[in-house]
Amino acid sequence: MNREDKQRIIGKIVSINSDRFTVELLTGIDNFNVNGFDDIHYFAQLNSYVIIPYQDYYIVAEIYGVREKDINTYSSPQEQFLNKVHSGKFLDVLPIGSLKKDENNENYTFEFGASVYPSLYTDVLYIKEQELNIIFNSDAEKYTSGEPRIHNTLSIGKSTIFPDYSIKINIDKFFGGHSAILGNTGSGKSCTISSILQGIYNLENYKAFGSTFIIFDVNGEYEQAFSHLKDQSISTKYYTLDEKKEENTEKFVLPSWYLNIEEWALLLQASEKTQLPILRNALGFASIFSNQDSKKDEIRKIKNHILSTCITEILRDSTGTTSQSSRIKSIIKKYYTRDINVNTKFSNTSTISQALDIDFGRIVEKDSLEEFLKQFFLKDFEIPTYKKENPFDFNSIDEAVDLAILYEEAHGNRQIRDYCSSLITRIKSLKDRKDYNFIKSGQSDIKKFKRDFLGLELVKNNSDSHLIKNNQLTILDLSSVENEIVEIISCVLSRIIYETIKEFEPRNEFPVNLILEEAHRYISNNSQRNFLKTNQIFETIAKEGRKFGMFLMISSQRPSELSKTVISQCSNFIVHRIQNPEDLSHIRQITPHISETILKRMPSIPRQQALIFGHAINLPTTFKVNDANPKPKSDDNKISENWFTVKNKDFIIEHNKKL
Repeated sequence: MNREDKQRIIGKIVSINSDRFTVELLTGIDNFNVNGFDDIHYFAQLNSYVIIPYQDYYIVAEIYGVREKDINTYSSPQEQFLNKVHSGKFLDVLPIGSLKKDENNENYTFEFGASVYPSLYTDVLYIKEQELNIIFNSDAEKYTSGEPRIHNTLSIGKSTIFPDYSIKINIDKFFGGHSAILGNTGSGKSCTISSILQGIYNLENYKAFGSTFIIFDVNGEYEQAFSHLKDQSISTKYYTLDEKKEENTEKFVLPSWYLNIEEWALLLQASEKTQLPILRNALGFASIFSNQDSKKDEIRKIKNHILSTCITEILRDSTGTTSQSSRIKSIIKKYYTRDINVNTKFSNTSTISQALDIDFGRIVEKDSLEEFLKQFFLKDFEIPTYKKENPFDFNSIDEAVDLAILYEEAHGNRQIRDYCSSLITRIKSLKDRKDYNFIKSGQSDIKKFKRDFLGLELVKNNSDSHLIKNNQLTILDLSSVENEIVEIISCVLSRIIYETIKEFEPRNEFPVNLILEEAHRYISNNSQRNFLKTNQIFETIAKEGRKFGMFLMISSQRPSELSKTVISQCSNFIVHRIQNPEDLSHIRQITPHISETILKRMPSIPRQQALIFGHAINLPTTFKVNDANPKPKSDDNKISENWFTVKNKDFIIEHNKKL
């Protein structure tokens, strides 16, 4: 022990158990503070730390209890009162790690966990700021040499235990892994996210121009928080689904042909056993019929086979001739080839349209038409596979489903139409709903769609073209839509982005961070949810996204309702006030190394304070989050100001202006 260590001894270990020590403080220490040569050190704060010299390193211990006990003996009960002069002061501490010299035997580093315990009467020292810096890995910021200047750490707030001590996170470990920000509504989650991102973009000298953050803003909070970034050369893009979009926002579109089979099933709520096969066939038909290039003989033959099979089935069913004729004409007008269309002559005198005319209650040339269609039947026919990103009209999907049902009926499944009645109803409903307009149109250029959301712009110079980073932050405002639309958009968009960055070479060099607000609404552990299978994209990203540079930041007020797979893959947690017993129990399960004293404080943590733990910081600690400036649009309602108005008439008139 060096001379400096001897000057900061506060007590000795007097009891050692399997997982904790008791420290008796030195006589003469009053009010649990000591005058050091550099400052006055108050060392008995719960959840603060002390260090214990052992051989050539130090054991770090957390204080979880403070006691004062009279050490005198008395001859009568009347004399038993606490004598401050002769009382003993004790600290109960938990060993949590050690400070050891590095490989070069020059600097100390912190290692979590203590495998060796000290002996009785070992000295105990108060902790200094330089040791806190080592413990929290927040020494003076290290920069890489040359250009650009790279920041390694980010200050996110001040310690609630050590006054004015800045809590910093390791940027690589926090943003290079999945994170969860949890807490009750109103506890400060959105302000924390805003503060952290503002901190990133407010770093001096060099800006995070290469960053890509995409926020699913289900409460419409974040546009206000990042409105100032344009003044710092950071570009932000805003999308909205609201029909009355504001000046600085773009209308969000997600054309239906971007969806894969599982996402179509999510959209149409198709049952897996009967409706999903029909839907898969219908999408294959819609995809292939959207290609009107008749020069492709193989496609033309497939189309002819499908049409001839379905028309023949209608001609043979038991419905009335008028219904048969109108249905066939409708199909041919929508789905046609150069061989089968309303003007095709199948005899010297008649076209298909004329052959479908009705005379005396029967189709004029029914038998001849059936004979004509036989030539288009194919042996060993396989239904075309649906290929996403092949444009087709959303409004034609109901006719494609009808075509798929007809094709199935032609092969003997007479009950399939009844089984698919709810699917047909759902399609008709979506066609009529204005809130689903975002999937009914949009650009057919999927590459541009991907570039826009990744903040990239294609620049062409003569024969050369290259990509530049155009914006760093993309905010998708989903506050105007209901849960099922939030689920669809979040799943499809996350899947598209994930598939895109997987193809980047070299891989894992274009990091993308998704921020998922109110994540319990679309990343659920409820097995009864209709859309659980589609939501597995988030589980895939949670398990495999790190390899390719895609990371999730999950914000939720109900951690117990989140997917266990996703939450288990989070390597960093910021936990605000949580009061629900189920959620508290869930936090305990995912944080086994956090002391019980910290967890007991979770229901009473003040607003703007939080507990942080994980890979980005060596030890769990509580801190006050840096102020977000400007704040997101998440202020509490000022009930008293809104209730007690001077003139009721003026109040009504003012609010009626927007009605």
